[in-house]
Amino acid sequence: MAKNYRHYIRKLVLCAMFAAMAYCVAFVFRINVSFLTFDAKDAIVCIAAMILGPGAGAVISLLVATIEQITVGDTGFWGWLMDFASTATFSVVAAYIYSKRRNISGVAIALASSVIATVTVMMLCNLLITPIYMKVEIKQVIELLPTLLLPFNLTKSVLNAGLVLALYKPLVTALRAVNLVPKKENASGEKQSFWSVRSLIFVLIAIVLVSASIIYMIFGLGGHFEFS
Repeated sequence: MAKNYRHYIRKLVLCAMFAAMAYCVAFVFRINVSFLTFDAKDAIVCIAAMILGPGAGAVISLLVATIEQITVGDTGFWGWLMDFASTATFSVVAAYIYSKRRNISGVAIALASSVIATVTVMMLCNLLITPIYMKVEIKQVIELLPTLLLPFNLTKSVLNAGLVLALYKPLVTALRAVNLVPKKENASGEKQSFWSVRSLIFVLIAIVLVSASIIYMIFGLGGHFEFS
């Protein structure tokens, strides 16, 4: 009973910590592209979901989207819904697949699936919700799909995937060091394989993905940085 209680408290603390991190990250660094905005909170929530499970990822996604909308949001219900859908899809899909294959290759497969799922969901949201949110005809939204909406959502998802690849292991290692993540999470030889050549290649891939995505958002889509 005491062990289960400690596990519950530890999980609750991690959920709160990751929710706070995701909320703060959303204001520290942003890239604005037309009326769209990239921030790195999806990556933070995804890492939380991969550590704590898909259910925790959905809860944190809901919590962060709601707090952001209440405190500083000006997009109303539809903006909140799209924000939640993006974060939840990216994090839950990655966490579910990773839970079935907990190693470095599993991370890559999970993130690739997350990118595809998130882009698909956001395209549907753009077609169904954006006309209502922006009060425009659906044909105007369709015209934006190939030139703005699809490139932005694909680049945003790839950028978040790169950030997860780069940050996941250092964050997990730090959490284990302070006993917030139990050592049993280190299954399937993950600790032994982290510093392998394959793992270092993933880190290099992450750097390339992040760099290329930022460059494309700025120069390809005409975005600009915004710092708080």
